[in-house]
Amino acid sequence: MKPLPTIGILCCTWIFWLLISQYLLCARYQFPDPEPFEGPVVYNPYDSVSQQDWVKCNFHAHARAWNGVTNGKGSASDIHSAYDSLKYGVHCVSNYHHIDTTNEEERTYLPVYEHGYNTTKTHQLVLGSSNVQWLDYLLPQTVHNKQHVLDKLYEWKTVTVLNHPAIRNGYTKNDLAQLGNYDCMEVLSPAATSTQEWDAALSAGRKVFVVGNDDTHDVISGNRLGKMCTFVNNPAKTGSGVLEALRAGRSYGVAMGETQPIDSVPYLLYVKVEKDSVFIKVSDTAQKVSIYGQNGRTIKTARETDRIAFLFRRDDHYARAEFHFSNGTGIYLNPVFFTPRSGYRAVRPYVNPGETLLFRFSGILAICFWLGIVWRLSGGNGLQGFGTGRLAIK
Repeated sequence: MKPLPTIGILCCTWIFWLLISQYLLCARYQFPDPEPFEGPVVYNPYDSVSQQDWVKCNFHAHARAWNGVTNGKGSASDIHSAYDSLKYGVHCVSNYHHIDTTNEEERTYLPVYEHGYNTTKTHQLVLGSSNVQWLDYLLPQTVHNKQHVLDKLYEWKTVTVLNHPAIRNGYTKNDLAQLGNYDCMEVLSPAATSTQEWDAALSAGRKVFVVGNDDTHDVISGNRLGKMCTFVNNPAKTGSGVLEALRAGRSYGVAMGETQPIDSVPYLLYVKVEKDSVFIKVSDTAQKVSIYGQNGRTIKTARETDRIAFLFRRDDHYARAEFHFSNGTGIYLNPVFFTPRSGYRAVRPYVNPGETLLFRFSGILAICFWLGIVWRLSGGNGLQGFGTGRLAIK
């Protein structure tokens, strides 16, 4: 006969609640079957960009916050000063579940925070919102959990970015063939390059655009500083202009080589679509150029060139380009893809009411069952029965 302490029952109840709320009470979704990009029209995100309007951006950097509880060193001002010195036009502080307002008077200011406090780093970056969403699921998430969070994060005219999906399988390729209601993917991060995950989303017909971020947590030491960036075409030179460009794909990601001078980063000159051919040119000669299409299939490669042209066929569905230079720098362009004449229409997952009701009913039954166990173990006195030291398990 061993006494069962109150704290043990409370801990067990908390764990039980985490399991029930996440796996039984969460909304259940109907996910449309993955369908590749189709149609007679080619969407080219770069067809209306102006060369003088490219702005170098970083949206993901952590300062010290929450009295040092979260991982971040240095102040928001330190972050802004560091990125100013590296000639970034837009630089954001993205603390966990906290919107930093330093430099909010500037035209290019963007309110940003990183969402997520779960065990598998299924995190999101929310750009342009004035509200922090606290809902998350602590344990390894199902695709239904992930979609529920994305639906809660969605706001009109904001941008939701899936952060570093390749880390800890935060977002699997199977997830990305189903999920919707987000705008961009952090394909480029010092922690992981997630091109396979990006191709999984694109192959399912999801209009998802590239973002590159440093995700620095220590601006003082300079760890990760200036390693990745996103170039955004922003003629308005405003924060809202950045959001609009990201949603439209008028952007591209760059991974900086170790010896890359900040004053001579290779840049995109043009992407042109003429009938069934695509022409791309950058400012410098690349060591290798690769074009990828449906399911990550290689459409064409070239070496020692600053340009590439290729035939874009309907069964390619989409085509995206990577330019890799001898010093390790890489340019990752957004895809061109086929759409109907009426334009791209996102196919969004929706809540399955019958399945949701069934799972929630099961959850309520499980809660009642657990409460019955607690009541019985306490001798009918609730948690007060545990304070007497009389409770025993045989």
